[in-house]
Amino acid sequence: MIGCGKLSKTEKGYVTDKVFDSIYFETAVTIAALDLNRAIDISDSLYNHSVSERHKLKALMLSSTLFQQKGEIKKSIQYAEMADQIAVRNKFYDWEARIAGFLSTQYRNLELFEQGEFYLEKGKKVSDKIKEEQQKVVYLGMIYEETAYYEIEHGNYEAAYKAALTAEEYFNRITDETNKNYFFATNEELFGRICIGLKKWDEALVHYSNSMESLSNVTQRDAVLSCFVYSGLGRVYLEKKETDLAIENLRKAEQLVENSNHLELKVEVYKTLSDYFRWVGNYSEYTVYHDKYMDAFQLSEKKKKQSIDNFISSVQSRERILSFNRNVLLTLLSVLLVVMISSIFFYRRSKKRDFARFKAVMKKIQQEQLSKTATESESVEKKEQKKVRKKIMSEAVESKLLNDLEEFEKGIKFTDKQISLPVLAGILNTNTKYLSYVLNTHKNKDFSTYINELRINYIIKKMETDETFLHYKLSVLSNECGFSSHSKFSAVFKSVTGFSPSAFISYLEKSKNEK
Repeated sequence: MIGCGKLSKTEKGYVTDKVFDSIYFETAVTIAALDLNRAIDISDSLYNHSVSERHKLKALMLSSTLFQQKGEIKKSIQYAEMADQIAVRNKFYDWEARIAGFLSTQYRNLELFEQGEFYLEKGKKVSDKIKEEQQKVVYLGMIYEETAYYEIEHGNYEAAYKAALTAEEYFNRITDETNKNYFFATNEELFGRICIGLKKWDEALVHYSNSMESLSNVTQRDAVLSCFVYSGLGRVYLEKKETDLAIENLRKAEQLVENSNHLELKVEVYKTLSDYFRWVGNYSEYTVYHDKYMDAFQLSEKKKKQSIDNFISSVQSRERILSFNRNVLLTLLSVLLVVMISSIFFYRRSKKRDFARFKAVMKKIQQEQLSKTATESESVEKKEQKKVRKKIMSEAVESKLLNDLEEFEKGIKFTDKQISLPVLAGILNTNTKYLSYVLNTHKNKDFSTYINELRINYIIKKMETDETFLHYKLSVLSNECGFSSHSKFSAVFKSVTGFSPSAFISYLEKSKNEK
């Protein structure tokens, strides 16, 4: 696995801490920002020319970090696990804690939260074994920062804020001013990210400004962190409708990201730039940056999927094998075989039933879409009910409002996260009382159910017509159709279709393959 990159002649054979640290720092900060592949080659050579175990470990973790920036999560995890073996073997508790936090981040990025939280807990336990107080507070602070990121993934921004506060308490105990400024910078950027989730724009500005100020006091500024800060500032100013300040910060972020191979950075910066140009109505620039965002996003998702398919299965298989005693496996083999055959039989039968139910759901959705423009005659019973029901508006007003609703359904304004009953009433030039009456009378739905079903049907149509949507994360799908969180999206999706989004996507892929 270790590459064959070479150090210069003047660097070969040097194993002293001073020389190693000099090359390590230059590679991690300067070269990595300009040329990731060259940085990886140098990192591999550092490993090959290292004698001490700690130097080898640091070189492996540098390679792991560089592959993570490149979006090659599988290799990143492999290098980190090699480093972890050295740390465990030599009882380097400081590095064992750091690696646990790093692996937790990688599994979180792959949305394998169970594995990630395992390493998160490991990091907390190992940190308690660190005797050197300054190292302990640094790693505990980093662990709580990572905890905050997990809470963000789950949409628990208040809990994330509390975890970031705990991290800040640990960083406050750092005595080295350079280190303290750097970790304050990372934590303030995290606070800014959390405040965006809480829609506290002014507080987010304060935290991002604090991050940039702390970073300015670090000897060598972190280009990646600076880029995230500028991107965050751009997002906040855009939300505050201060477009000049928004584009000023986004251009700074773009300048940094253009010289980087950091996929996560590109996804975030290009997404924010595309949102900016859409908001200001510059659709030619919006198209350029939306395409850049989609290219970076799809490449990132592709690499994540490859990492999951090719690596995680082997990790889980290895863990299962280690968890069983060989003799117990041999004894239970015949029983397991019978159980497996029975399970496969019932599983297949269950899948057939579910797939048939999926087809019925799709047929119903398609019929509903086709019948939107058709006028159906009301039953006698319904006409009688309509006669009895108290009218609150004229026939002409009611008919116009129905027609306006049909036009509204043809667009995508229902994907706006800010849509509400009063907002929709304003769009349709009516009042909430009339709108509620028409929705209840003619759609047999309240406002929330009406909007949510439009959103779900919209994203299903997207997945049917554009196969790239089948490979997106739930957070992207939920954002695309207007939900505030992927957990809300999943709950509504299941209530409308009877399937979880992941199950529905698998059946939709199967259905497409049958055609």
